[in-house]
Amino acid sequence: MAAKKRIRRQEILAAAAEVIRRDGASALTMRRIAGQLGCSTQPLYSEFGSQEQLFEALPEYLQQTFLSAQCGSYRDFGRLFLCFAGEEKELFRFLYLRSRDPGQSRMEDANWERTVGLLVRSLELDWEQAAEMHRRMQLYCYGLGAMIATGYRTMTQEEIDRELTEFFSLLLRYYKRADGEEELTYWLERSRKPND
Repeated sequence: MAAKKRIRRQEILAAAAEVIRRDGASALTMRRIAGQLGCSTQPLYSEFGSQEQLFEALPEYLQQTFLSAQCGSYRDFGRLFLCFAGEEKELFRFLYLRSRDPGQSRMEDANWERTVGLLVRSLELDWEQAAEMHRRMQLYCYGLGAMIATGYRTMTQEEIDRELTEFFSLLLRYYKRADGEEELTYWLERSRKPND
């Protein structure tokens, strides 16, 4: 008798993501995930213990799978996030438009260390300033992402680039005290160059 194929954690999470993509987060159940995998619910409970534990693991999996990236410039992270909102509307809604625990204050960001690090290096900011600047940029991007994912607004790549550049320029004027156009252009170019 052939041994049963073990269904792995990543396969279960990928199946859950596919259920959300196809039918929305409200359709997410152990039975639907098992149906996506073509198995009973037993392997899901064996791997995760409970539906709650599987659902708790799903946001991190989605972040790592769809949003974790080695981008060369700060703007590329914003593009990635907003393109995800447009291309994966149901997954975006699940990740960013769900209820949170009252104590959860920091936004979920698979690239937090990399993005803040890019700002530190390219803009010569200290870590605290860079983290604050990034948090403000996140708030703006989350708002745009929510509008895109809910169909309130559609954006072309050119519109995304323009929006990101305009808001980032406002932040640069504040954090780098860049009053003149020449100085602003200098810091914008610095932020767009690939960093190691």
